Amino acid sequence: MEFVILSDADFETFAKGHPQGSFIQSVDLARFQRARGQEVELFGVTRGGSLIAAGKLVYTANRFGYKVCDCAKGPLLDYNDAEAVRFVVEQLKKHAASKKAAELGISPNVKYIARDEDGAEHPEVEDNRPLLKVLAGLGFKHQGFEMNFANINWMFVKKLDGIVDSEELIMGMNYRTRKAIRKAEKNGVYLEQATLETLDDFYNALSTAGDEKGFTYRERDYYEQLLRNTSDEFTKLMMAKINIPEYRASITERLDAEAKTLADLKRDVEETGSKKKANRIKVVQDLVDSYERSLKDIERFPDSVGVATVAAIHFACSGDEIVCVIGGTVQDYIYFNGATSLYWGMMLHALNNGYSRYNFYGTFGIQGQDETGHGGYEFKKGFGGEVVQLVGDFVAPVNVPVFTAYQAVRKLAAAAKTVLAKLPEPGILLSKFRGKN
Repeated sequence: MEFVILSDADFETFAKGHPQGSFIQSVDLARFQRARGQEVELFGVTRGGSLIAAGKLVYTANRFGYKVCDCAKGPLLDYNDAEAVRFVVEQLKKHAASKKAAELGISPNVKYIARDEDGAEHPEVEDNRPLLKVLAGLGFKHQGFEMNFANINWMFVKKLDGIVDSEELIMGMNYRTRKAIRKAEKNGVYLEQATLETLDDFYNALSTAGDEKGFTYRERDYYEQLLRNTSDEFTKLMMAKINIPEYRASITERLDAEAKTLADLKRDVEETGSKKKANRIKVVQDLVDSYERSLKDIERFPDSVGVATVAAIHFACSGDEIVCVIGGTVQDYIYFNGATSLYWGMMLHALNNGYSRYNFYGTFGIQGQDETGHGGYEFKKGFGGEVVQLVGDFVAPVNVPVFTAYQAVRKLAAAAKTVLAKLPEPGILLSKFRGKN
């Protein structure tokens, strides 16, 4: 076996067809990171002249000069091949050390154990728990199973293999989700992909949703650089929009039509006593009531609003997967089901363009309704899929003296912070001192 540095083209060919491939381990993201000034390398391992493993390495250093080599969602290799795993790890450690890194981080894009949509474990389907012991034997320390917001390790994924058309796709969802999709379509919600010219529309909606819901989003320049340095297919900054004047006119038109139908039915029942038409009155009355509620619901949106961006989500499309990276709905416009429309629209894109997985990405609150994030998890479940838990993050020292010293400093700093937190405020101490004198 031989450790080699790969060209973008060779890495892309291998990564795109690999079952562990992800947008994190992609050439598009590598180009973006380089454009932002990050140090990035693409490596491979060959056996008998054939590439059997690869990965994207990113080097970062903190203000103290402590350098880390990270292979997030990688390396891409067969973890059942013990010889290959050992060789890749040994070579990565040597290479990271030669680049003056103190530690090496990896996070294989491999399930820890198979789970169903409720998060229940199914080891009979897939069980990679032994991998933790293998990596521990190679010098790695597991970083735990808690939700990692920097390198997502809990997610919700819908498999699209075998789904033949949009009707089969939507029928695999629950009733509430189907109803929301069809309501949004009927109400005229439409999708638009942001460009450099319309980035402000996307970013304003994303930042508003982030501030309202408390999730962390990137600065505007981050998304501008994504658009400038990645392909239109890889980076999809998607917006759900609605034309308020057109929506109001459409609802008004439907209300007028149903109100006329209702009046005609009531007149016919009075004149003929038709039981069939009497039964229809309630159905039509419900429609009239619904349209009246809809008009009342949007009274706060004057026609001067024009076209409103009701939701914004950043999607990444790579290999066999479409990933919902981050995004949300603007609370004022939650009535229009913008996020539902975006998920549905991108699932159709996946179905029509050969992607076999739709990844809702970061998912938490799985264990119970009292947990933070449970509502988002239930929302995703409505589309169908399964909980995916990855094996997590692993860290190994490659410069032992520097690594050990840095970890000791971190422990001391954490201990000092804990002690300071327990001390009373200076004002309290001063008042007690004065009280004794």
